[in-house]
Amino acid sequence: MIAITFTLESGETHSGEMDALAIVHEAMEKFLPEGFMHNQRISIYEPTSGDLIYPDMFIGEIAEHYGAAALKIVAKRLDAATERHWRNVGFDHLALTMADRKAAVDFFARGLGMQIIRDDSHISVVTTGNTSLFFFDAEPGKPLTDGIPSRIHHLGFVVDDLEAAYAHLRRSFPNFASAFTLLERLERWSLYGRVAFGEMAFLIQLSEIKPDFRGFDDPRLYADIMYNYASRHYGVRFMPG
Repeated sequence: MIAITFTLESGETHSGEMDALAIVHEAMEKFLPEGFMHNQRISIYEPTSGDLIYPDMFIGEIAEHYGAAALKIVAKRLDAATERHWRNVGFDHLALTMADRKAAVDFFARGLGMQIIRDDSHISVVTTGNTSLFFFDAEPGKPLTDGIPSRIHHLGFVVDDLEAAYAHLRRSFPNFASAFTLLERLERWSLYGRVAFGEMAFLIQLSEIKPDFRGFDDPRLYADIMYNYASRHYGVRFMPG
């Protein structure tokens, strides 16, 4: 077990112990005051170095690298009523809960030639560069999942204005359930919300990529051989494109 402490900008601290292989997001859900994460843009820092800490980093790796898991939380209140133009840039990734994550990684990496970019006790990620598959173990009780295998965990999309997209969803689809929490990673800000269509329910992740990380070094690696589904009706011969 690893001791972890969160210090808020007010100086207020919240702490407890977590398994070394628990992620920061789990500790935030457990130890921060109820409702604190709602309507917030949240960044997590190691206070001495100023390094940005990701929500899905392991508490053990933080303690080992920095000598302790003592973290600073910087939170900015969000405006859910933002009204400005935004657009969905495209599908980014599909996340699935798996009963046999190892077998899934083996198939998509060795069988379909996807590149493994993360594979640890929390998550496995395989990619072609422009889209990715995220695999989680089916574990009840984890944040942002019902823990049931063979289910969609979440669909990930990239938008160009995260707050505007959320405000639009709140106005147009009030059943879109989200705490309006934006969490920071190296390359993006992300928001999670739950949708339900009949008995089928899953999460939607919306991400806004930071300017320095947008684009591909060589888009010809995939763009010149991919099919543009948006170019015409798909599978219908005599309708206008």
